[in-house]
Amino acid sequence: MFKILLLLLAAPLLLKAWYVDNFIYHYTGTRLLGFTQVLTNDAIIYCGLFILLYWSFLPKTSRWIAAIFRLAALILFAIYIIDYVVIVNFNTHLALGDAIKYADYSYKYIQQIYDLNGLAILAISAVTLILPLYFACAKFTAINPRRPKLPIFIMLGLPLAAAFADNEKYAHAWIYKNVIDYNLTILSESSPYSHAFLESFNYRQNWQCQTIQPETNNIIMLMVESLSAYQSQYFSGINDWTPNLDAIAKQHQAFKNFYANGFITEDGEIALLTGLQPIYPPSSYSDDGGTSFYSFYNIENSLPNILKKHGYQTEFLTTADLEFGNTGNWAKSVGFDYIEGHDQAEYDRWERFHFQAAPDEALYKRALTRVEQNKKHPFFIFIKTVSSHHPYINPENKQKSESAAIAYTDKQIGRFYRQLLDNGFFKNGLLIIVGDHHSMTPLKKAEAELYGQFKASAKVPLVIAGGKHIATLENHQYQQIDIFNSLQGLVRGEQCSSDWNGVLLGESKIPPNYIAHRRGDNRDMVSVFAENDEFLLKLDGDDTRVISKQPADQAARQLLVDKINALRIARANWASEQSAEKSD
Repeated sequence: MFKILLLLLAAPLLLKAWYVDNFIYHYTGTRLLGFTQVLTNDAIIYCGLFILLYWSFLPKTSRWIAAIFRLAALILFAIYIIDYVVIVNFNTHLALGDAIKYADYSYKYIQQIYDLNGLAILAISAVTLILPLYFACAKFTAINPRRPKLPIFIMLGLPLAAAFADNEKYAHAWIYKNVIDYNLTILSESSPYSHAFLESFNYRQNWQCQTIQPETNNIIMLMVESLSAYQSQYFSGINDWTPNLDAIAKQHQAFKNFYANGFITEDGEIALLTGLQPIYPPSSYSDDGGTSFYSFYNIENSLPNILKKHGYQTEFLTTADLEFGNTGNWAKSVGFDYIEGHDQAEYDRWERFHFQAAPDEALYKRALTRVEQNKKHPFFIFIKTVSSHHPYINPENKQKSESAAIAYTDKQIGRFYRQLLDNGFFKNGLLIIVGDHHSMTPLKKAEAELYGQFKASAKVPLVIAGGKHIATLENHQYQQIDIFNSLQGLVRGEQCSSDWNGVLLGESKIPPNYIAHRRGDNRDMVSVFAENDEFLLKLDGDDTRVISKQPADQAARQLLVDKINALRIARANWASEQSAEKSD
């Protein structure tokens, strides 16, 4: 019994150690570092598991107390397994905020990923509940505390092993940490600002503006799921999975030094459609604090609202389930005239994949229909793709790999571009092709060496096709919020820039001096990119600070801190105002 139990307990530990070791080897070429660090970091969790189980099998432990100990051990073990699954699938740890945020959709997501019907889910749920309850409540032969089959020296040795954990020797040491340690580390992100700090805080951003000739182009913004620079031969030279995108880039405006402002799709939507950095206020796990798009609803100065004032019809198209992340309600709150998702009737004849989505080919066919229907007036169509989302699968041949999924995605981008070209869209139209975030996969050694360990995790392609703009290659740094900033300036006839906001359209391009990137690995940190530098900031309420060695100048360090604080305080104020309106 105990040998079987030990094997079951050890399995996820060994799988995680193997995965993390491969993760680090892929990036550094070093073996055993990941394996040993997982063992030492997770030793404390396994110590807790063994102690709870050992006590539950002692002869003097009452049956009810034993059941409580075993249930506690099972819960801890389940959290450990879920954390491992999250690491493998999403390249991040299980975080409390995410657990709250996505709990209501997790059932659907699991059902879609593993193609399970309701009966299968019911059977799995029953087994998941019944077996643990049986294990917790059943009466087993008690162990002899003098001759335990689970040696006490193992329990005593595990805390000693934990003392050898070294979480500072590697840039991505977050992956070593056990799930409890990780959540305690990122807890500083939820530290609120004190009243005294808010009273004394003052920040003003300086803008420089220039008048231009306004333009009224039809605009299609194509936000491609997980499209990353390393997938492209043209943008990185690392892989050659996107020949169609590369061909389009060579003929139009290509931005090789372009960054996503966040690490998930939600962040990309916020940056592209509101022009706000997706830097959230101190976390709250109540009053909607754990919900998607928290503090970014009802943005009056959103791109759809701005364009509508200039006569545009604005539309949000995706094949994804609009209930995921409350995307449909958010899109409506930022002003889109028309919104559709996976339940559009024309997708019924298509095979469905994750998020109940039809493949990208169906989405582009639908988008062409909407383009044709909107020809009588200026239009802005935002297209959000799904087919390149993890778990990777090519919808045409069912091949399961990242390269296959990206190849399919690229093929459909090329087809869509050529159809727009044949339809005359580019006579007065702009097609903006951009990744929503870096793929949720481990960094490749080649991209880390090429871009740096922090910039690599934010690097995505940007291509702008059409309009009056000739083919150009831009190597200065830009970001997703600069697309919003440039489009609003284009229709208003006034382009404005600041240290944190660039202009990437028109004759006078102005790159931002700084770019803020919300990190997915260490949630308590924000990366800030300068043209030739990268900095790290620790989010910690009043004590938010720069933790990287650079910049050495104190005034420059304070500038970065003040900006990040200003972003978070602004969102916190918005949340307070919205809460007050609800209560009224």
